[in-house]
Amino acid sequence: MPPPALSLVDVRARYGGRVAVDGLSLEVRRGEVVGLVGPNGSGKSTTLAVAAGVHDPAGGTVAVEGVTRAADPAGFARRVGFVPQGGGLYDELTAADNLTYFGRLYGLGGHDLRRRVVRVLARVGLTDRAGHRVSTFSGGMRQRLNLAAALTHDPPVLLLDEPTAALDPAGRDALFADLTRLRDDGHAVLFSTHHLDEADAGCDRVAVLDGGRLVACGPPGEVLRRGAGRAVLYGHLRARPPKFLQRALRRRLGPGVELEVTGRRLRLGAATAADLGAALAAVLAEGLELDTYRTPAGTLGRGAEDPV
Repeated sequence: MPPPALSLVDVRARYGGRVAVDGLSLEVRRGEVVGLVGPNGSGKSTTLAVAAGVHDPAGGTVAVEGVTRAADPAGFARRVGFVPQGGGLYDELTAADNLTYFGRLYGLGGHDLRRRVVRVLARVGLTDRAGHRVSTFSGGMRQRLNLAAALTHDPPVLLLDEPTAALDPAGRDALFADLTRLRDDGHAVLFSTHHLDEADAGCDRVAVLDGGRLVACGPPGEVLRRGAGRAVLYGHLRARPPKFLQRALRRRLGPGVELEVTGRRLRLGAATAADLGAALAAVLAEGLELDTYRTPAGTLGRGAEDPV
């Protein structure tokens, strides 16, 4: 059997003086989409940065198709496409010029590079915007171009850090359609999110991080059922609350309740249904208005202790 497309074995990493990844082992194979799930601060971004070779681990091994960065830095880099949070596009350049620039970083040039630029623009549906400056792009278009930039050198492994951040529902649907096509074409995809409903909808497997440790891994439905002990609510706010109000609400809710707000999306997590009800009441008491909210049949929460 060939080696996995991406392999992390007992990886440990520090970020900002603290342990961000603590003994993480995970594999992703070609033709598979894996969602890296966890609350803010759980180690998702550091894990992806280590996997991409842009953050040095304190221990453990990362290999792409059996190749480590220590043994073959250039070969490792050619096998990975990485989209960090916010991407790395240049607003003053056109879409095609951005892709040309990133392709040259990987040693591509001439007719081959021009052909690849045309192909990846078509793949993400941006052919008609090839000559437009990125500064004119919407959030969804920018994310699709970020994906195209990661695909220009045709790597087997794609790593995306919070790719749905700032996307509207249509943009998220389009992104997951792109990831499905990449999986079907044989790529290995690992992306991070703290929205469990996204992982449930778009992944073959879910890997749950908490405090830098892998606490659950498996098919989304299975992992959701195993983690059903923690109460979670997803909501859509009528307006995005200001930062100061979010900070005040977190202080009021206390350390036992998770509050995450991304744009107009809200996630509440608590140890019990009663605690979740009290948290929802506190949110409404602060004047935050919800258009809709729901509690999934199964939820993942911090502190899941299922074996991997």
